Amino acid sequence: MLASLGSEARGAADATGSAPNTWVELHRRDSGDWHRQQHAGIAYDSRRGHLLVFGSDTHGSDWDNSLHVFDPATPGWSRRGESIAPDRYRVGEDGVPVAGDGDPWPWAMHTFDTVVYDPMRDALLVAAVPLHNPARKGFDVDMEHPTWVHDLQTGTWSTLPSPVNFFAGSAAYDHARDTIVAYRYGIWELGPERKAWVRALPGSHHGIHHSMVYDRRRGELLIFGDHGDSRDIWVYTPGKHAGAAGSWDKRDPGGDDCPADQHFPVDYSEDDDLFVLVPDEHREGQPGRAVTCIYDPRSNTYHRLDGADLPAQGMNYMMVYDSKGKRFLLVSGSHTKPTTVHALRLDLQRLGIR
Repeated sequence: MLASLGSEARGAADATGSAPNTWVELHRRDSGDWHRQQHAGIAYDSRRGHLLVFGSDTHGSDWDNSLHVFDPATPGWSRRGESIAPDRYRVGEDGVPVAGDGDPWPWAMHTFDTVVYDPMRDALLVAAVPLHNPARKGFDVDMEHPTWVHDLQTGTWSTLPSPVNFFAGSAAYDHARDTIVAYRYGIWELGPERKAWVRALPGSHHGIHHSMVYDRRRGELLIFGDHGDSRDIWVYTPGKHAGAAGSWDKRDPGGDDCPADQHFPVDYSEDDDLFVLVPDEHREGQPGRAVTCIYDPRSNTYHRLDGADLPAQGMNYMMVYDSKGKRFLLVSGSHTKPTTVHALRLDLQRLGIR
């Protein structure tokens, strides 16, 4: 069941004061030249309280390489940078694929869960590779695919060398160590100097289509989902400093039945000390739906949130915890459905979880 605060015309209503423990429609974009891309990623700008969306379909449906910003206080969307058409793509002398003729700008690409806000640099970091961008076929040269960094103050992009292909991997910001952590072909870390990725631990327990979320209370990184679907949670406890080896632990949560899935929305609330995830439930002969589950790290249990179902989300990495508004924000939509921002505020007393 989805409570509604109305469409874009009524979007100024504040969802934090209504209908706790269910999804409330905060804003709907019924028209425009942009919509949510299922291969795109999201990050939360904790300085401004904004949602930062970057990434594109590129499977013949969209070539968007703009940065899209949602301000929950307004609420409304804005665009940073005009989308650059693929006929203006080039490969620089350093082998880096660049869009346009001016300052460096990334190609349109799938970003999945490799979009991270860096609060110390006030920048958006994108550890992605345009492997599924068909423009690659037009260039008979070796390409060097970097990590892209967008300075939110100046609006410019810069690059860092990427040691591996982070395609369809995951990434998160480790607040305690001021370190960006990426997971694909091992654990890779970008320390406080932000000069170079270093590998902290080889090997992987996952394929693709997973998400990494940082637990600020415990200093742990939790991995949700996997290609082929999973309900397990893998926990990575990092080393003392960037590049130091950490350790893995696998959890099989008890409690309610939370569906196994991949590439689903998930994030953590330090205020509630809980994770919220929205996996799709696959039932033969029934319309697809997404269910809302709460993961409690204290008891290692799932709690299914009754009355908080949504239409099936498919591939959707777009949920963050809005620490300023004390709520989870989920972006849905597609080529055929309006881009919609939903809000969920937890009331633990009503839920009876603790």
